[in-house]
Amino acid sequence: MMPEHHAYCTYFDSGYLSRGLALIASLREHGDDSPVCVMSLDDAAHDFLTEADLPAVTSIRVAELEQAVKALVPLRGERSRMEYYFTMTPLLVRHVMTKYAQATTVIYLDADLYFFADPREVLDALGAGSVGIIEHRYRPRLARRLAKYGRFNVGWVGFRGDEDGVRCLDWWGEKTLEWCGDRPSDGRYADQGYLDRFPSFDGVRILASSGFNLAPWNTAGRRLTEAAEGLSIEGEPLVFFHFHGVKRTARWWMTSQLVYGAPLSRVLRESVYAPYLRRLEEFDAVVAASGHAPRPSATSRGTGIRGLVFRAQRAVLGVLNVVSGNAIRITRNDS
Repeated sequence: MMPEHHAYCTYFDSGYLSRGLALIASLREHGDDSPVCVMSLDDAAHDFLTEADLPAVTSIRVAELEQAVKALVPLRGERSRMEYYFTMTPLLVRHVMTKYAQATTVIYLDADLYFFADPREVLDALGAGSVGIIEHRYRPRLARRLAKYGRFNVGWVGFRGDEDGVRCLDWWGEKTLEWCGDRPSDGRYADQGYLDRFPSFDGVRILASSGFNLAPWNTAGRRLTEAAEGLSIEGEPLVFFHFHGVKRTARWWMTSQLVYGAPLSRVLRESVYAPYLRRLEEFDAVVAASGHAPRPSATSRGTGIRGLVFRAQRAVLGVLNVVSGNAIRITRNDS
């Protein structure tokens, strides 16, 4: 039997560059030296990654994917920037599957993931499956409110290049080209809502470990512990955490834990968030020293009145985060 190889893909702009670098570093620090293909969403991110020449990391421009998928180009003027990037998620996976022909499995990762244990544990859980997806695992009360965003989270999605995997992946790509709105509509939501249909395809496996894609929306009521061998959640190893909603405001890093009714516990604060935020500050300094200063994020959401309301809500939440202890300030004494 031929040995199995895998490759990763992700995308981010220079505003998320430190997060993307932290993600890649966490893969490497846990022994995963597989290829990582980054679709850089602006010139600053592409130039930094090209000059950094990180081992087994390749940066491509959006234009390369547009050249490969001609149906994308007309959509560029019809969709918001976020919707356009969401449209590309399955198309990027397919492009990387072709680009890295030696990879039997291609995995899409959100840039704000960070691994605390061997990433191959997730692939091991996939077993003989062709497609791996992970549920949000909302608490019942949250599930009623957030069901419109889908049962599954798009943060980690893996596809084997076999018949079943390619069939599901190509269907997903066709659907995002057809519609990829940033607001829930008729059971659809961006690239993510389509994952609800994946279980109807052959070869799809739901990866059920609590330690896969732990996130602000599923930490409440679950026991996170630490021991010499590492962190565990409900007795299972914490493999990776999804740092959704982390924002820097002046001296503070805001978490989104309160948004999901899951205040920071001591272990979550000290052993999950604090190490990650220190890495972000380290990589922010590296990026600043490189001369490739982050530009205003092309992936920020909200325009017009919607944007004003969103920013006002975020400002109020920021104050609540600080007062309630759900914001973190990293100082030199923390390192």
